[in-house]
Amino acid sequence: MVNDSIEKQKLEEISIVKNQRKYHSLNTLSFECDNKQNIEFVDKDSDENYVKFEELGIIKNSIIVIKKTEYNSEKYIFLETKSCRQLLLEGFPLRIENTEKYIALNNPGTDEAYKIQVLEYKNNFFEVTHTILFPKEILPKRILKVDNKEVFIMDVENRIWKTTLQ
Repeated sequence: MVNDSIEKQKLEEISIVKNQRKYHSLNTLSFECDNKQNIEFVDKDSDENYVKFEELGIIKNSIIVIKKTEYNSEKYIFLETKSCRQLLLEGFPLRIENTEKYIALNNPGTDEAYKIQVLEYKNNFFEVTHTILFPKEILPKRILKVDNKEVFIMDVENRIWKTTLQ
């Protein structure tokens, strides 16, 4: 826990361009990448394997954002349409002001801990550079600051915590 005052950074939403795709069926999202590879995301309504996919739109001109909803969690898939690269994120990322770094905080299911993913946008795609798992007793409320070495968060009891990126 940290007692110093931390200069907060702004976290900015990534703007998504909504697109009007036509799907092959009601339960399948289907994409063809520039390399002619096809990718499909298929909904499952069964009790034991429930999953639903929803296309949210496009970011950075060629990355399709897909929301993956399971019984107890939401994740986001970034699909780069040139080469069909995919990245599964624990939460929707926010851009750290004045950088090409991003941070995603999960919304955990009942039996999961909080997790932060630190990302960098380079070579026209995102890369997870660090993943931070929180002990179950720390319930993050807000990310205050991210730099090259450390992340500062405030928990629900307004205590400030620091972790080192390694």
